[in-house]
Amino acid sequence: MKMKKTVCLVLLIVSVFLFSEPASAAVSSGTEDYQRCYQEQMRQSGAEDLPDRLPKETQKTLEQLGVSGTDWESITSITPKNYFQKILDIFTGKMKNPLRILASIIAVVLLCALLNGLRLSFGEQALGQVIGMVGALCICTIVVSPLVSCISDSADVLKAASGFLLACVPVLVGIMAAGGQPVSAGSYHLLMLAAGDAVSIFATTVLVPMMDIFLALSVVSAISPGIRLDGLCSVFNKVVKWVMGLVMTLFTGLITMHSVLAASMDTTGVKAVKFVVSSCVPVVGNALSDAMNTVNSCIRTLKSGVGAFGLLAGIFIFLPVLAECLLWLITLTLGSGISRIFELDGITSLLKASADVVSTLLAILLCCMMVLIISTVLMLMLGGAA
Repeated sequence: MKMKKTVCLVLLIVSVFLFSEPASAAVSSGTEDYQRCYQEQMRQSGAEDLPDRLPKETQKTLEQLGVSGTDWESITSITPKNYFQKILDIFTGKMKNPLRILASIIAVVLLCALLNGLRLSFGEQALGQVIGMVGALCICTIVVSPLVSCISDSADVLKAASGFLLACVPVLVGIMAAGGQPVSAGSYHLLMLAAGDAVSIFATTVLVPMMDIFLALSVVSAISPGIRLDGLCSVFNKVVKWVMGLVMTLFTGLITMHSVLAASMDTTGVKAVKFVVSSCVPVVGNALSDAMNTVNSCIRTLKSGVGAFGLLAGIFIFLPVLAECLLWLITLTLGSGISRIFELDGITSLLKASADVVSTLLAILLCCMMVLIISTVLMLMLGGAA
């Protein structure tokens, strides 16, 4: 009896070791198969090439954040500290030129205030208009050239964002179609290509000429009291903001409606395919259904990674020029407030008009960025469980 118990115990121990090895190998093999499937899908979808379509500055920023590609592992490695530190670095890097311009504006304002004081001392009334005109012209030489450069940079950013969007859309569409979302893929492809083309055309043919003309009218209105164009500039500012807000609302509503309807149709189609495979294919139906689930899981992971990379890239494409515009808006507003203290109406009007130009430009950039980001977020959220 003791011999039998000993043999049984030995057999039990040996069997544990024998059968535990294959189980570990199976888990390892399953993980390797998943990774191999994921890497193959990334290569075939073209997701590996997306970082090369970004501007050099954005590529450098993402590399500093630790994002080397579109795989989800590098994206999830970003910590909140690094993320907000990079945003702070972008703002501090763009702060040097506005601070220099603000110092120059303050110097001109103080000089004009000093000359006004001398004018009152000597009783020369006609000298006041000359001082105001010369001061406004000095402010023009200080602020107009940087603002024109900012407008040009904004157009370049919109074109870069449009180019990246047009490169990213086919990749996401292929992934969505392979993951059982053909209706959502077709809707997303149509709407986002239209949005990308519209943004590109708007940046090249409308934004730069329109904002340059707006800036010119604002300057003329400020330095020429006889030509009252401030009302026209104010109307233009309000109309542009209202139109951009309306376009963003209508486009977001349209893509939301398409996304909801397409997601429901895709979900019904995927469930029908899984039911047919599992019930109508003899013997291996359940195995094929499990294989489909594995492939779809890889595709969803890939779609999430590509979508997250696109959102992150979109933010850091727009962020430098948004930071520049915001700093310019603060600079011009502060300069306008300081000149108002010394009752320099010409300089105050000029700086306020320039601030309105930057405010309009900032509204355009924010609307374009939000349309692209909200559209991608909707496509990632809806149908994610397909």
